[in-house]
Amino acid sequence: MRNLFFIGLLLLTISLHGQEQPLSRFTIKPAVGALPWSLPVKGLAAVSIEYSLKGNWVLGARAMLASAGAKNTYNVETNYSFQLSHQLGVGYTMTGPKKFVRLTMLAMGGVRRIAFKETLDYPGLEKITTKSSTTMPDVGLLLDWSLGRKRHTFNAKVYLPFYPFEEYPVSTFQHISMEMGMGIRLKR
Repeated sequence: MRNLFFIGLLLLTISLHGQEQPLSRFTIKPAVGALPWSLPVKGLAAVSIEYSLKGNWVLGARAMLASAGAKNTYNVETNYSFQLSHQLGVGYTMTGPKKFVRLTMLAMGGVRRIAFKETLDYPGLEKITTKSSTTMPDVGLLLDWSLGRKRHTFNAKVYLPFYPFEEYPVSTFQHISMEMGMGIRLKR
C-alpha cells in the first residue's frame, strides 16, 4: 500500500512539472453527508482532491471520517462507533453541452478502519459490552455530480464500495455514503 502511495505521488509530481498553471488543475471538495444504511446511522465529513489531466481524465484522493449520530437505540448504548477511510483513484469526467453540469466517475482504492464499542443494558439482564476494530481494503466507485462553471461548484457525491467478502452484498450496502458539498478550484 505504501508503494502504491509513492507511485501515485511520483506520477502526480511528474505531471505537475512543466505545466504552465499547475495549481489551477487542483480542485478541493469538502463535503458532509451520511452512511444512511449503517446501524446506527453515521454522519460523515469528507474531503476530495481532484487533479485534471489531459482530456477529461482525473486523478483523485479522498479521506472520510464517519461517526455514529445516535448514542442509545434499542437498549444498546454506543460508546463510540467510527469509520476512517483513505483512497486514491483515477477516473473520467463527462460534461454537459455548456460545461455547467459535470459527472466524474472515479475508481477508488485504499484502506478503511472501522471501530466500535457498544453496551447492551436490558432490564433484568447483566450488562454486555462488545468492542471491535478492523482494518480492511476499501475499493469502490465515486460518482460526483458538479454544478457550476467558475471557481466554485456545488457537488453531490455517492460512494459505492465493492467488497467481495462474506455477506456480500449486504456488507457493501451498509457502507454506501451520500455527501453534499462545495468544490473550490485553486488559482495560481
